[in-house]
Amino acid sequence: MRTLCTITLKIAGAALLLTSLAAVIAQDSVKIGFLGPLTGGAAAIGQEQLGFVKVTVDIFNLRTGLNVELIEGDTEINPDTGRIVAERLAADDAIVAVVGPAGSQVCEATQPIFEDAGLAHVTQSCTNTALTDPGTPTFFRPIPTDADQSRTITDFWLAELGVTSAFLLDDQSSYAVGLNDEVENLLFDAGLSDIERTSVTQDETDFSSIATRAIAGGSDVVFFPNQITSQAAALAVQLDEQGFEGIYFLPDGGFTLEWVDIAGEAADGAYVTFFSPDPNLVPTMEIYNLAYTAEFADRFGAFGGAAHFATFVTLNAIETCANADSISRSCVLDALAATDLETTPLGIPISFGEGNQAASSTFSLFQVQDGQFVLLR
Repeated sequence: MRTLCTITLKIAGAALLLTSLAAVIAQDSVKIGFLGPLTGGAAAIGQEQLGFVKVTVDIFNLRTGLNVELIEGDTEINPDTGRIVAERLAADDAIVAVVGPAGSQVCEATQPIFEDAGLAHVTQSCTNTALTDPGTPTFFRPIPTDADQSRTITDFWLAELGVTSAFLLDDQSSYAVGLNDEVENLLFDAGLSDIERTSVTQDETDFSSIATRAIAGGSDVVFFPNQITSQAAALAVQLDEQGFEGIYFLPDGGFTLEWVDIAGEAADGAYVTFFSPDPNLVPTMEIYNLAYTAEFADRFGAFGGAAHFATFVTLNAIETCANADSISRSCVLDALAATDLETTPLGIPISFGEGNQAASSTFSLFQVQDGQFVLLR
């Protein structure tokens, strides 16, 4: 059971977050939507995201006196399901903005629906470069793109790890295929041509043949952009079982403790990139971290922080419109486009440029050590 009194006690000493806005104290309910994978193979990611969205909305309501109501939508990280849920949210005139979706293939599928409805949506985790190139007027991405991620990855492989051969695996999603395309192109440009590529479906459970091929080909690194946590774990285990001595590397989709827990010792040494700071390491996130752990789970990764970030940006636009006594889809859309914050609770600035793409382009690099993600840079 969710306990707002717990959150209230946790934030009682935080003067910054207890400033009241008397002008908007009597506002009627305002709705925002959430789109993410609450069931299915990526549910661990989606549930963590939703938990941070909920506590961010609760703290915002306590601070401002507004009454923002959250409407949940489960996409199962499936574009067809995502379209159905997006149409439902778009049809509710009381919803003035949406946090989400997660999963680039779902963002791609829902962009036209929200554009037609004039409904702003702020993704918490869609990184496919093409989504904001050119993008749509209603789609906002406060995180960097796979163009940034692929450069971070290949630069590290070549300059730090001395990679001379790579095995690129994808799950046939636009996220995985697009990121592998960008990584492959950068490797070719750098003169590395010993690259093998193959695909699996998101239903695959046996990766033993993939492990065999990677080892037989002498690959220095196995790279697997994917969105199903059990698959990341299964490949790690089967590489380990067959004696793979190279590098297991996951992009942002791998920043979840679930696959690390499943894989056990086989996860140790793996590298993971991520597109926003780990909230566990950000002091100004303490109020949200405490609220999350009080209500949902003792541990969390960086996906929750990214969902908080998207929600914070969305609520900041709603607060701007509330102060102007004009909370509507069009006002929120304009306020989002004008966002220019020097800092946020996640410790990073946010403003939007061409294509409603965030100006920031930084990916962090982590390594799994003793079952935990350790920040390297």
